[in-house]
Amino acid sequence: MMHPTRNSWLPWLAALLLLVPPILFATDWTYRVRPQDNIWNLSGRYLKPDVPWQKLQEYNKVADPYHLPPGMTLRVPISWLRVQPASATVVAVMGGAHVQLAGQSQAENVTPGMTLGYGAHLSTDANASLSLQFADGSRVLMEENSALDLDQMSAYGRTGMVDTRLRLQHGRVTNTVTPMTGVGAHFSVETPGTISSVRGTHFRVTAEESQSRTEVLTGRVDVGGDHAHVLVPKEHGVAVNDGARPTQAQLLLPAPALHCPAQPISKLPFVLAWASLDGATRYRVQLASSNKFEALLLDHVTSAAQLNLPDVPDGDYAVRVRGIDGQKLEGEDAVCSLHMNAHPQPPLVMEPLPGGKVRDTRPSFHWTESLEASSYVWQLASDEQFAQPLASEAQLTGDNVRAPNALPYGHYYWRIATRDRHGKLGPFTEPMPFDLVPQPPAPEVGKPKASKSEVSLGWQAGTPGQRYRIQLDRHPDFAHPRIDQTLDQPTLQIKKPGSGTWYVRVQTLDTDGYAGPWGAVQKVRLGGCIACRIGAVAAGGGVVLWLLL
Repeated sequence: MMHPTRNSWLPWLAALLLLVPPILFATDWTYRVRPQDNIWNLSGRYLKPDVPWQKLQEYNKVADPYHLPPGMTLRVPISWLRVQPASATVVAVMGGAHVQLAGQSQAENVTPGMTLGYGAHLSTDANASLSLQFADGSRVLMEENSALDLDQMSAYGRTGMVDTRLRLQHGRVTNTVTPMTGVGAHFSVETPGTISSVRGTHFRVTAEESQSRTEVLTGRVDVGGDHAHVLVPKEHGVAVNDGARPTQAQLLLPAPALHCPAQPISKLPFVLAWASLDGATRYRVQLASSNKFEALLLDHVTSAAQLNLPDVPDGDYAVRVRGIDGQKLEGEDAVCSLHMNAHPQPPLVMEPLPGGKVRDTRPSFHWTESLEASSYVWQLASDEQFAQPLASEAQLTGDNVRAPNALPYGHYYWRIATRDRHGKLGPFTEPMPFDLVPQPPAPEVGKPKASKSEVSLGWQAGTPGQRYRIQLDRHPDFAHPRIDQTLDQPTLQIKKPGSGTWYVRVQTLDTDGYAGPWGAVQKVRLGGCIACRIGAVAAGGGVVLWLLL
């Protein structure tokens, strides 16, 4: 029978050691004696009431209890230390968050500054988040659609050691754990499938869809599940199906390269973009009022390498983006600091629209009325930089203004900004170009052509792209036109509409849809005669056309 060699037991021994809590190897808390310390004061400060000072003296083999040399190290068994309940404080909350305290049947809304003890059950709604701070300064960001139990929170007297144990039923938490000293210090997050234990690190835990994921940003985390452990180092993560053993840690995606704005953001919507990451199937984008990310104003997952940020009040913000790989592990964060200076927003413009045409030499400008506005600033210029405005109004009210003077035909720009009731002037719209052009000419019907059954009318063509509208009616008011057609070419060919007197008119439709003035109304007599005369009715007559039938 072969006996295993010493080296063959090493992997099994290492795995066994991971299963044994550190407290079993070092069950003593150590204290370095300071000047003026004595055995009685230290016992009263740190020991349980039922542990006499003589036990501390004997345990440390102190010969003279009256004199403790400064710098001496005292060892105190963890089981002798005072233990008292600790609490967590709500640092910030955004949206709907609720807590059911231990011993209570009804949940209540979470508010900033609220103190929570162990046994509290927390939940967040969609688009909600909150941050907790624990007795040792560690913090937890609880994200949307999450449920978290504060299973255990205790402090070892005045030693600074805190034992914090959380249970994440579902959702996501981001943990920033203060580095711990002392063998009794402990911080862990339990999910339905894993337990993640640390002694000072920055890590995230997710529990959803029968899977738990741990992502380590700094330090290292011991992840246990189904009687097995894996040590997850910095910049690595592990995904564990509920009831399965954790596998080898995987390298997280690096932080994407964000295109952070160098100047304050004045135009909305603002599109935040970043370079695509190899291996990323999606990206998570989070917006907060500071780089502490204590409460999230936005938490969104997108498959595109950009996102429109929401409209938020002016001020300073932080945004972070991370890639999500095929295992749903979320990578390292890229962070931008943003300064919003986009309010009050300018109104929406109505006319002239950018790229439009205007025919009135004293054009009118129209916009919507902003609820933020007490007045508007309007400017007109012939250059896009508005270096020398042709006209400017600084205290406009209402929704329109007209150019103060007639303008020559040409290319112009206009823009408008909103001033709120506090006197703050918001950003201008982008320079909006338009062309001041002459009215399209009113077309007049030329000499027609006819056959026994058809009538053809023509008129002078306009510029390329223009269209034409022609009407025929029995009456010169054109209240009920028999023929009303829009044509691409300056000709009309129709079946003879009937004998008698007819009236005809034509107008030009410009390339931007603008309808020019109607041409002169002309009269056509159709009947059994050999020739019928067409005479001008409007614009003083002056054109005589003959139609042979």
